[in-house]
Amino acid sequence: MRNILRRMIFFPVLALLGGWSAMGTAQNATSEDTLVLTLDKAIEIALSENPSIKVADKEIVKVDYSRKEAWADLIPSVSASGSYSRNMKKPVMFLPEDMSAGFGGSNKLEIGYDNSYSAGINASVPLFNMSLFRNIQMTEVEMKNALEAARQSRINMISEVEKAYFNCLLANDSYHVLARSLHNAKENFQNTKRLFAHGAAAEYDVIRSEVQVRNLEPSLTEADNGREVTILMLKILLGLGKDTPIRLTEELASFQILMEEMPQQPFQDISNNPDLKLLDIQKQMIDKQFDMTRAMRFPTLSAFMQFQLQTEANDFEFNQYQWVNPIVAGLQLQIPIFNGFSNRYREKQVEVSKQQLSFQRENVERQISVSLLNAFRAMEAALDKIESAKVAVRQAQRGYDIAQKRYETGAGTLLELNDAEVALTRSRLNLNQARFDFLSARVEYDNILGNNLSASFE
Repeated sequence: MRNILRRMIFFPVLALLGGWSAMGTAQNATSEDTLVLTLDKAIEIALSENPSIKVADKEIVKVDYSRKEAWADLIPSVSASGSYSRNMKKPVMFLPEDMSAGFGGSNKLEIGYDNSYSAGINASVPLFNMSLFRNIQMTEVEMKNALEAARQSRINMISEVEKAYFNCLLANDSYHVLARSLHNAKENFQNTKRLFAHGAAAEYDVIRSEVQVRNLEPSLTEADNGREVTILMLKILLGLGKDTPIRLTEELASFQILMEEMPQQPFQDISNNPDLKLLDIQKQMIDKQFDMTRAMRFPTLSAFMQFQLQTEANDFEFNQYQWVNPIVAGLQLQIPIFNGFSNRYREKQVEVSKQQLSFQRENVERQISVSLLNAFRAMEAALDKIESAKVAVRQAQRGYDIAQKRYETGAGTLLELNDAEVALTRSRLNLNQARFDFLSARVEYDNILGNNLSASFE
């Protein structure tokens, strides 16, 4: 029985225990009040406190800034500049021989001054730039991708919280089953001692019933430790400190409505699956990337204006400088003619990426369909186990009652009573496990469809 309990409680969570030490004390308990949890409350806390959800939300903010940056490229840009240069040796201009006589016989003429100053303001605005327009469209698709990725994070988080919560309920219910079994064993021990005192039971029965109690006590302690482990794992997902006291108000049987509302056949529409939706958005991004590459073939047209202040002098008497302020405005047209087929090769790369994504989506769609069918079959199998386990519990309870009466009247043996108690405990544990299996399969089923049990929290 102890091995069964260990498999049901400890095995699903051992792989996640390392995460607690990495996370440390995420936040300390600030109140001694116990946090009362339901499934909906646990999901609500996880969606507001879990770091992975916060990271996904920040990604949306970052992509939104990227989108605004792309739109900002349509706004006129203005820049200012200034310069000073010192002519250590002035530039010269060479003169024809027939003109050199007028300049002292030299055919070289120095031009300019020792000091040169300039300052200016430049403004430009794109009038037509196809690459810029395609980039804006790309950022819109990137925003869709960020939003869908955030939705996927929430769907996965809800699924993880539900599984961890149901694991806690399984550990709780298993603990209560073993506690009831220990209670029965103690009652049988006390009853056997009374019978032995009246000479109606052998000393061996007293020893055997005490051994039964001693054997169950470690199992109950192990089950209690299992409860603590599953609670710790739930706290990690909720972003709670390990010292925060919590109390669960539900049990596995509280979700009977989910078993009653199980669909008759697996849902065929998987278009809402987040993995498929992300692949569809990636296809849109590749299409936009192809458009951006193709846009490099188009000419660009922009308007500009320049305002400058200029002066030159041989001294530093600034108050006597003569400043000029030329203003230039115009249009600039750039037409790509030939760039060595680089654009064509880029387009070919994007086309190959599109083909790769098509193959990937086809494979993912097949895997999702198979996973959905497996989850549905697992729910069906779990329902059959639940019905069989319910009958087993009723029969085991009746068998235990009969064995107890027979032993009290001397018609039965302690061995029969112990066997009946073990059968009752095992059947109750099997019922809890069957319910847990169904709920886990249901969580997986809804997660694949993108329709979690608590979709209202998306």
